[in-house]
Amino acid sequence: MPRIPLNVASSLPRTLGKPPKSIPLDFSPTDADARSLFRTLWRVGSLSVMYTNPGRDVIRQKIREGFEESRRQPATSEVDNRQRWERALNTRYFFEIASTRFGVEHSVISNLTRIAAENSQGTPRVVKPQMRTLKQETLTEYQNIVHAMNESLGLSLRC
Repeated sequence: MPRIPLNVASSLPRTLGKPPKSIPLDFSPTDADARSLFRTLWRVGSLSVMYTNPGRDVIRQKIREGFEESRRQPATSEVDNRQRWERALNTRYFFEIASTRFGVEHSVISNLTRIAAENSQGTPRVVKPQMRTLKQETLTEYQNIVHAMNESLGLSLRC
């Protein structure tokens, strides 16, 4: 089990909240709801990586990218809009689990942030073309795994 810094240990939730319920059919979110969701995702996401420096920045950037993409491509139907909100609420709950327990959920979030931080630094000089193709194949397989996890768990994690 990883060692928890004292400043983080005091802010960890002691118990999990209730799992998200399905969104009602007549749900129409406002801008204030979207801001609240953004802030909640950011807060719980930062807590899930224990406020580490690259992890916190990656979480903020990925959440921002998701919201900007949502703004560029608005939902075409109410069903699509509900599905997006359900995925966001499931992701928030996944972050809560990752911040409370140091199990698979925490490992997934920390690995996602670590790999995203490494990829944002640029590609290191790779001498052999075999290594370059191997890295590309590995990254493609990683993206497929994250996509399959999103589909099976109803999440909206970004890699």
